[in-house]
Amino acid sequence: MAIKDRLFPLTIMALILVFSLIHLGVSIGIIGAVRNYDDFFRPQIGLSGYNIVISIFGFITSILGLFSVMTDSPRIGKIVAIISCILGVLALASLVTALVINSKSISYVSTRFTNNMNAYKSSADSRYKIDSLQNKYKCCGTNTWLDWANAGLNATGWNTTNSTTTTNSTTTTTMAAVTSVTAAPSVISTTTMMSMTAVGKRKRQATTIATTMASTMASTIVSSYGGFANLPVTYTVVLPASCCSAGSTITAIGTSTYCLSSFYGLVNHFYTTGCVRSIDTVAGNQAMGFGVINSFLVVLAFVAIPLMFRSPSAHV
Repeated sequence: MAIKDRLFPLTIMALILVFSLIHLGVSIGIIGAVRNYDDFFRPQIGLSGYNIVISIFGFITSILGLFSVMTDSPRIGKIVAIISCILGVLALASLVTALVINSKSISYVSTRFTNNMNAYKSSADSRYKIDSLQNKYKCCGTNTWLDWANAGLNATGWNTTNSTTTTNSTTTTTMAAVTSVTAAPSVISTTTMMSMTAVGKRKRQATTIATTMASTMASTIVSSYGGFANLPVTYTVVLPASCCSAGSTITAIGTSTYCLSSFYGLVNHFYTTGCVRSIDTVAGNQAMGFGVINSFLVVLAFVAIPLMFRSPSAHV
């Protein structure tokens, strides 16, 4: 076979080898990157394992194909054509699967995130996954931070009573059984922390301090509470500490830490956007990345079939 006749088949086999290497690297990389969040990326992990098999078929096809072209072996060429056909079918199936996963990704991620939120209080594994994702993507809740209101994070002994008097626009918030409060600089002073834990004779003093703080810091209270207009500040949601942003106040209850969305009429610092969109973007990009690579492999595999079936003598 002349060199010019070998050039195109050699190029096709080389490209199959390159895309197989890329496929293998991407698949292993995704499995390694999301293995700690398998609940949210299980379809991508499964597809990655399937694509590793495709990569192996790609290696076999390209290596045998290169050998067949260089040695003008029709017998090996036919074997390569059969393997290349299998490769094309597998890559096509992976391409379709990637499109399906991408279309259903946001629903899958939303359901998994909500399930882990509901198990946050009782499952250490769920706490780890939720906290890791919320810290990583700087988000809070499934679609919004208000989703945590349904997660039942109120710990045993935690009592929060909010009452609003519309006539004189005063808000009274009473908190009990708070073990300790850690405040970031320039947000809540030590005096405020003492007021949150005051009991018995110090209740009156605590109320006075809280009222004074609310009055002097009134300028920090905005009309939009957590991204929602007209949401009363007295509506307090217990959030995981991972929802808190810089300059927030963290409340420790037993061995766990939480973040109150508001207290004493003041809004805490926390992330307001949900996590599903960010996670879905990553999951969707992974699926579509597989789709792009498989598209090339499908074309290359099916182009290689007639090339490998051709008789070498036809190119002499």
